[in-house]
Amino acid sequence: MKRPPQKPSKSLKAGSPPEENCFDFVSQDAGKTQSWLVELLRRDLVLEPLRSHGFEARLTGRCLASANLVQAEYPFGMRLRRDRAHDNLTIRMVSAGGTLYSVGRETLAAAPGQGLILNTALADSGEYAEGSVHSTFTLHSEDVIRTLQSAFERPVTKRLDFSVGFDGRSGTGATLATIMAAIEAGFQGDAPLADAPHAARRLRDALIMLVLESVPHAHSSWFERQAAAPAPWQIRRAIEFIDAHTAGPLSVQDVAEAVGIGLRSLQEGFRRHKQMSPHDYIKLARLAGARATLLDPTSTLSIECVARHWGFVNRGHFALEYREAFGEQPSQTRRRR
Repeated sequence: MKRPPQKPSKSLKAGSPPEENCFDFVSQDAGKTQSWLVELLRRDLVLEPLRSHGFEARLTGRCLASANLVQAEYPFGMRLRRDRAHDNLTIRMVSAGGTLYSVGRETLAAAPGQGLILNTALADSGEYAEGSVHSTFTLHSEDVIRTLQSAFERPVTKRLDFSVGFDGRSGTGATLATIMAAIEAGFQGDAPLADAPHAARRLRDALIMLVLESVPHAHSSWFERQAAAPAPWQIRRAIEFIDAHTAGPLSVQDVAEAVGIGLRSLQEGFRRHKQMSPHDYIKLARLAGARATLLDPTSTLSIECVARHWGFVNRGHFALEYREAFGEQPSQTRRRR
């Protein structure tokens, strides 16, 4: 993916000297603006002028450890609708104007000083009012899932649907706004964050975990169990072994022998610390791997080959277990990639 420049670049708006603004992209063409955003965000969008009398976009885009932060101004407003749906975590803080999205039968809106947390795959369309100014943090759902799985050492099997507004003056809202402002500041001047990838990832993960702990989602109950005793080293080692061998033949007895504990102790450890059996953990880890393959746009494997690769010999049983875990058929997942 071609990345936008990390430092202020020459404006693309004819007749405007570069020293007058610090935007990466300025255009009065909705089509060119759409192409710029699609390339940056790797998400299908369709942009349209809000009014017939004009269109203008002033955008600055920054790449932050696989995430994107876009500062945007739309003097004449804008409408947008999605083409293909791509699951993501989007956090928007509105400074001027306003923004709204149609999510099913509901409308999610934010005025100045307010923000939105949204998986835009849920939204059919959106609209930015005239004079809109906002900052938007976007991260693909696969990276959010990896962060959640790493924190709890459990496979994520349910879709993370976010759709909520927040007040920028509230505790959580103010913290989100502060972290986003810190990221923006880190790309100004000498852009220290551009040369500090570890710090950038920490800021990215802080945003993700704050959202996951504060906003209801399919795995919110995991955070309620966070006060429980940590898993002993044998269970951690078992999880590492399973995660490294999910694509091949693997039994619960194999795991117990690899870790060096009895089968009953392994089962009791998983029940106590993971609230599931080791057999169920292996199955969910394989289903999560299959889902990642189905969502991978570079994969050419058939659904049957994907199932076999992840240890599911019977395609019918795979489809049933996949639907039970993710709420959709494998073919539906593939069409969304």
